[in-house]
Amino acid sequence: MVSYCFICSVKNLSLQVKYVVERLIQNGQIVRPLLGVSILDSQQARQALGITRGILILEVKPGTPAAKAGLRGLRRSENGIVEIGDIIVAIEGNSIEKEGDLFKAIETFEPGDVVKVTVNRPEVDINDDGTPEIKLKE
Repeated sequence: MVSYCFICSVKNLSLQVKYVVERLIQNGQIVRPLLGVSILDSQQARQALGITRGILILEVKPGTPAAKAGLRGLRRSENGIVEIGDIIVAIEGNSIEKEGDLFKAIETFEPGDVVKVTVNRPEVDINDDGTPEIKLKE
């Protein structure tokens, strides 16, 4: 299950409804794969943070597959600076540009499947004047 930090658009909602209906017909119940992350899916916020592609992880839930894999969410450093979390850019080689891509990629798997999640992990350096300089890896 992926926690969503947005209001679903009609398109995203229709993807979710389709998934739920298909699973109910197949299995009689809904069992969804779980990454264990909260994400940021606001294009304006991503642009303001300098993120040109992918989905920013806001939080990694303890004890989840994402936590066990070492994924990182936003955090506040000791000096009070907010450090950007990992940015999911691909699942099993499939490019992730927006929330719908992430949902689509995850829904093809079953709970317990092992998947390759590709992330950009930002590096934060503090300049001499105390301001952060963020470098995104590609």
